[in-house]
Amino acid sequence: MMHIVDLPEPTASEPGAGGSAPDRGDVTSGGYGTNVSTLTERIAIRLAATGAEHAVSAAITIALRGESGLAPAEFAADVGLALADLRALEAGTVAFVDLPAAICDRMLAAGLEPLLLVDLDHQLRGR
Repeated sequence: MMHIVDLPEPTASEPGAGGSAPDRGDVTSGGYGTNVSTLTERIAIRLAATGAEHAVSAAITIALRGESGLAPAEFAADVGLALADLRALEAGTVAFVDLPAAICDRMLAAGLEPLLLVDLDHQLRGR
């Protein structure tokens, strides 16, 4: 049984509205951190379900780009890849072992555990 909790949606105060709520700006401005491990795993599972050949390597790339907040072309330039290579990575056509060094460096910097990701890759690929 799922319990439903009825909480009001957080909102930013509107200037000139005369309300007493403090101006908090965007609901997530500056205070929201992404759990890249969980995000990567969830993306990989969804991609595998849609038939992506290399769902884990695609999920790693997508999650890292998402965490960066950069557009695809900006992220590709930032990691030293051609945009077409980034698109191939995100499409799941590049194997985990063939991830570019710049993506692997970011993966480690983000705290992603390579051994756990290899295990997930094997599970999703039925090995």
